[in-house]
Amino acid sequence: MNVNGINTPQKLSQLYYLLRKEKADIILLQETHLRHNHIPNMYSKLFPSWHHSTYSSAARGVSVGLGKNVPFTLKSQYVDLEGRYVFLKGTIHNTMVTIANLYAPNVHQVQWLLTTFKLLQTFTEGVLICGGDFNLSMEHSLDSTGPRPLIPHTQIRKLRTALSELHINDVWRVFNPEVKDFTHYSPAHGSYQRINYVFLSNNYLPLVKSTTIGSITISDHSPVKLIVAIGNPPCKSWTCRLNTTLIEDQANAKVIESKIRDYFKHNDNNHINAPILWDAHKVVLRGEFIALGTKIKKLRNKQIDSILLQIATLEKIHKKSLSPGELDSLKALRLQLKDLLNIKAAKMLQSLKFK
Repeated sequence: MNVNGINTPQKLSQLYYLLRKEKADIILLQETHLRHNHIPNMYSKLFPSWHHSTYSSAARGVSVGLGKNVPFTLKSQYVDLEGRYVFLKGTIHNTMVTIANLYAPNVHQVQWLLTTFKLLQTFTEGVLICGGDFNLSMEHSLDSTGPRPLIPHTQIRKLRTALSELHINDVWRVFNPEVKDFTHYSPAHGSYQRINYVFLSNNYLPLVKSTTIGSITISDHSPVKLIVAIGNPPCKSWTCRLNTTLIEDQANAKVIESKIRDYFKHNDNNHINAPILWDAHKVVLRGEFIALGTKIKKLRNKQIDSILLQIATLEKIHKKSLSPGELDSLKALRLQLKDLLNIKAAKMLQSLKFK
């Protein structure tokens, strides 16, 4: 997914919410805008392992995030010093896997991709998962609403040959051979394009469970999602933590305060040992926090789900009509979504540390 910058706590928290919602295990990010001398600590319980290619300024940048349920054992990596690609090689449940994340320039894309694919071919071992922002459409009639192809057909043919030599296929197109859908809207050209891809080794295509293009939400690109069976992730335990944002809200604080008074009013009768009274009070209070947090979370998630559904519905219409009015409505909905995600950011930031 092209995130158009991930170098602020707010944007990172928005991303983590969407990743948790999608139950993502491996994430390929492009255009992270992370600099050589300033890489935030992106560790979280959700994604404890990150690998970055950064740049000298707040531009370019790619990152690969490995989720907590991915038992990936790193064997080797190859990182571009210009913020364009990251190659990882390792095992997942004794299966050798190569993960490649690419961010092509917006000029001379094919030449750059052909050169990068040669490097990738020598690095690859086992199953290859290759994704990224290629900054071009592979098939103009299906992948763009623009009036004419921006890349000559002869160049696209060379690119297809290189992909064939890597023995990988455009997964979404394989499962949607005649469907027109897109991953990026260009206001300057007033057109949509499918320029974000996930490629997979041909022999693993039968193990693909689903592949979809999401909605444009926190960035100006849609995520491309792939579910494929590579081993079985282990289950892990979790620890409950107090959501301090609950008591920062005055109305919630008054509710909790009232619950505390009621507890001691009905239980502090000199017949119960003080340590037992106090320990039991913590259990009761924890239950009240969980109930209150669950209620607020359900309400907020319902609002987020409603906005996401409206965005997805309106986006389908706009991809066909290109109406300025519908585009304005989409922008307004995306702003509402970011506002709601920023409310959740306060809680999520408790588990993130930035340099």
